[in-house]
Amino acid sequence: MNDFRSSLDDHYRRAADFLRSGDYTSALDTYNAILEIDPAQPMAWLAVSNAALAAGHFREAVDYARNAAIHMRDSGRFAGLAELAHHLQGIGETRFATHIIERANWSDVSAHPDYAASLAQCLGLADQHVEALRLLDLALARHGATPALSYMRAMTLRHLGYGEEATAEFQRCLSIAPDYAAAMLMLAGHDAKADAANQTARIREALAHPQLADAQRTLLDYALFAQLDAAGDTAAAWPALAEGMRLKRATLDYDPAVEQATYDAMTALCDARFVKSAANEPLADTPVFVFGMPRTGTTVLERLLSNHSRVASAGELDDFHHQLCWEADTFTRQSADAKLLDAAASMDFAAIGRAYVQRTHWRAGKATHLVDKHPRNAIYAGFIRKALPQAKMICLLRDPMDSTFSNLKELFAGEHYPYSYDALETAAHVVRFREMLAHWDKIMPGAVLVVRYEELVREPERVMRLVLDHCGLPFEAACADLARNAAPSATASSSQVRQPLHTRSIGAWRRYAKPLAAAEAFLRERLPAGEFGADVH
Repeated sequence: MNDFRSSLDDHYRRAADFLRSGDYTSALDTYNAILEIDPAQPMAWLAVSNAALAAGHFREAVDYARNAAIHMRDSGRFAGLAELAHHLQGIGETRFATHIIERANWSDVSAHPDYAASLAQCLGLADQHVEALRLLDLALARHGATPALSYMRAMTLRHLGYGEEATAEFQRCLSIAPDYAAAMLMLAGHDAKADAANQTARIREALAHPQLADAQRTLLDYALFAQLDAAGDTAAAWPALAEGMRLKRATLDYDPAVEQATYDAMTALCDARFVKSAANEPLADTPVFVFGMPRTGTTVLERLLSNHSRVASAGELDDFHHQLCWEADTFTRQSADAKLLDAAASMDFAAIGRAYVQRTHWRAGKATHLVDKHPRNAIYAGFIRKALPQAKMICLLRDPMDSTFSNLKELFAGEHYPYSYDALETAAHVVRFREMLAHWDKIMPGAVLVVRYEELVREPERVMRLVLDHCGLPFEAACADLARNAAPSATASSSQVRQPLHTRSIGAWRRYAKPLAAAEAFLRERLPAGEFGADVH
């Protein structure tokens, strides 16, 4: 037995060395040797999946990860469950991730509070918010409040729409961890008026700490901006936001020229001839792709649309992107990566469409239409048309300056939306986005219905009649009433969409007209006057 264990340990060490040196082929061979010794080791399957992913073999990586989940379930070896679940979600295998979490002994997985919080995060990412709350409450009953458990519970309550309870949980988190920067930021975005004076003072005190890391300082700067902006102190709010943007931008490897080249390559590839599709197979349900720039009203439209008796919503899915990766047998987190574009000429788009519907149909239930509102699908509209000609596409447009400001004031997770930490870079992205939309309208007229945010919130019934007609659905009065939708929402606007429709956000950028003057001049020079919806009253 000792020799067996020693042999495995030696193989693991050698495989890790190969990975560190970038020799992915040897790493794969070594991990496969481990599986020959003990094919039921879940974490060996996970390791070989990671190695395959690093080597660029997406299909192998998915197959290995699925095997890891199956062997974990069958063997009952749930050590490493959170790591595997996050890995599965990262490559689009959400059903496998939730399945193994559900099959685990929750008394065991709640034994460590941080571990339980990590698993609850996995469940939340899969829109299993009720189950996430159940796991968190189990862990809290066992351990009492810890910062990680309390923070994740507050986030889960927020997503479920329990506003007051979420506020109280954020405050409990801060009572036991007064310097928890992420909780300060989330509370400010969720309920900036809750104990506002003390909360603002707490943020300022944390910012004054001499040993504060830049990552924490960034969170606190955005939190301070949110508090001061809500209080109407715009003179003090903007410098906090500007500093937060500066710190975040410094961490990102973002080149606007590269983004422009990606958009140019996509438009060059997707001409009117390319987007035509012979695929016209009946679908189990009709995909409805709702997209737009972040923070421009896509969640509002999604929730109004999903009030319809025949519509279900899946939230922001990466499934179409992952099907492109599968077809190209490569993996990238970057939208319209050069490797995907290079492979597009030989892709079987009909197979991509079929696989997308097969992978997402379980989310539709008995609904005839399923909404996918991932913003990245805007750049994939030509591919979507080719793969799924029966699908419906709807794009939200908001006033260019409100779009710029709403993106600037949001601290996005990780490296998402890297353009959004500089006013001129954000304005340039707004122009780039609209040029892309104009290209889609040119090569496939009418395929993408454009909805203006300002018109949606001012005249919801009229606009939703147009939206439903585009989707081939009869009008239902509930589709004009945002407050009717009580479903969970895990987007950045999850607190705001619990409110009835309002026009208060129209022209919000004007509070910061002076620091945004250069961005305004840039946009007005490049866009027609009619694009500025906030100018119309």
